[in-house]
This record gives sequence, C-alpha cells and structure tokens, in this order.
Amino acid sequence: MSNCSIALQILPLSEHNEEKIKIIDNVIHYLQNKHSKVIVSPFETVIEGEFNELMDTLKECLIIAGEDSKNIFANVKINYGNILTIDEKLSKFNK
Repeated sequence: MSNCSIALQILPLSEHNEEKIKIIDNVIHYLQNKHSKVIVSPFETVIEGEFNELMDTLKECLIIAGEDSKNIFANVKINYGNILTIDEKLSKFNK
C-alpha cells in the first residue's frame, strides 16, 4: 500500500549541460530500477510507495547525483498519508 508520493527534481550546479544530463539520467535510471511506480516528466520525476522506503530512496538519489557533481540542488515535493495514487490522479487524462 502506498502512503507516500515524491516529486523530485535534481539540478546539478555544474557548468556543462552534457554533465548535467548524465547526472539526471543516472538518478532516473536508479529510480526506474528501484521502484515500479515511476513517472518521468520534463521537469520532475514522481515516485510512489511506502514513506520510509521513499525517504531512503531520496537520500540515495542525492548521493548518486553527488558522485558526479560537487553541488546539487533538489526540489522535492512530498505527499504523505492517505494519498491519491498516480493512477488515480492521471487516469481521467489518459483514456
């Protein structure tokens, strides 16, 4: 049962766009391999699951991004509790 969803935007503060994209891609690949419910959009990636597991995932995302960049900025939105699932939020738009 999912009790948490996180919208995550990782912004490496490096000079070169190619480096930024590589870092972001590494984080997205990690999320896709770790969780079954991952939605990638142009501005953020949304994951859904159990709160403690997602908090561990969030920490790991920052560590992964930090391996290739000395300075990472992250925008994070967390919905915790009796949440609407990703499918419940999007199903009416994806018929």
